[in-house]
Amino acid sequence: MDSSNKTMSQSQSTYPNDIDAFKRVVADFQASSDYKNPLLFSIGSRVLTGNGTLASVRYPVVNGPGQNTGSAAIWMKVLGITPSGVQNVSVSAEQLTEILAYFAPFKNDGKYHGNIVALEQALLACKTGPANRVVATFIFDDIDPQGVEDSTLKLYGLSNRCFKPNQLNLTKIFTKLPNVAWVGDTPMDADDIEHSLFSAAFGDGSYAPHMVDKFPLYVHRINAVKMGVRITDQHKVRLGAYLGEGTTLMPGASYINFNAGTEAASMVEGRISSSVFVGAGTDLGGGSSTLGVLSGGNNVFISIGRNCLLEVNSALGIPVGDAVIVAAEVAVMASSRVSVQIDGHPLNGQVVKAAELAGVNAVTFRRNDMTGSLEVVRTRRNIDFAKKLEGGEDILNSDLHKN
Repeated sequence: MDSSNKTMSQSQSTYPNDIDAFKRVVADFQASSDYKNPLLFSIGSRVLTGNGTLASVRYPVVNGPGQNTGSAAIWMKVLGITPSGVQNVSVSAEQLTEILAYFAPFKNDGKYHGNIVALEQALLACKTGPANRVVATFIFDDIDPQGVEDSTLKLYGLSNRCFKPNQLNLTKIFTKLPNVAWVGDTPMDADDIEHSLFSAAFGDGSYAPHMVDKFPLYVHRINAVKMGVRITDQHKVRLGAYLGEGTTLMPGASYINFNAGTEAASMVEGRISSSVFVGAGTDLGGGSSTLGVLSGGNNVFISIGRNCLLEVNSALGIPVGDAVIVAAEVAVMASSRVSVQIDGHPLNGQVVKAAELAGVNAVTFRRNDMTGSLEVVRTRRNIDFAKKLEGGEDILNSDLHKN
């Protein structure tokens, strides 16, 4: 919901003049019934098409659970935020000036305060840009996405590692974001596109979008260098992907969707579909695929453990544990019939659906060279991968994944 702007509520003399006074103001407000810690909050700039369609919001600093609760208290106090559901407040220059007055004790403390920098930049934008451009968004309850602002903030929350995949309610998020053409990080709606097409045909204009989608790209909104990741093609990662430090996406068939990603350093040359979460030290070989839950009827979240290897052109449709290998060109779906050849396993010697092996550790799924049947075995490589885990090592090239 959108709140109207309000005027300065108190005089300069009552603002805190040192950090202890600031803490007292915060503590008093947090003790009131008008306070509740938000799950996510941020101040950002609405991103509009040339025709005025709200396509996204740029949130340069994202605060997750328990982060910068003092800032949350001051913002809520000045803006009159109601601590429930989702709140979007268009912020005026007067309100930003008042908020910044509370943070004056931190101005010259020699530390970097991202929220203060964001407030200062937002104040400048209010003075020089269009009205209602600056918005403060608070998510107090993890309800279904309500609109463009909170939907975008949830995507930022994932990409900033405030939440892991499948920890946020993203129900029908596609219905809250418009489908637009993106030229860089500038959106164009249907009317913008129509005008550009005519201009390109009969004038001296051009129309060359790099994609048409509801989601911005990760590299356009997240400081990937600061996050410690490498992405060799901007189109390979949507905003809303969770990339653990040390993750590397190579060119070719690599891709990470929103609400999916890697726990820590991983090599990604395959596809990580929405809802899939990959453990540390795992390698997804060229053209490998994981089964998501966005369409096609699958409703099982796929997770891949640590020190796993999906070889070239393999496919995985069940969750697996650590030190698992899926051999090249092998598809393991929930209904796949698998011959179990693992000494000591309760299903050893049986042929079962792969779903019955969900969460299994230290095994290899492969095709039998003689019969062509799908089988699961424990090999020397599985044992080596597991031993590395015990020693705190992974199977990746450490030099390649250093930042």
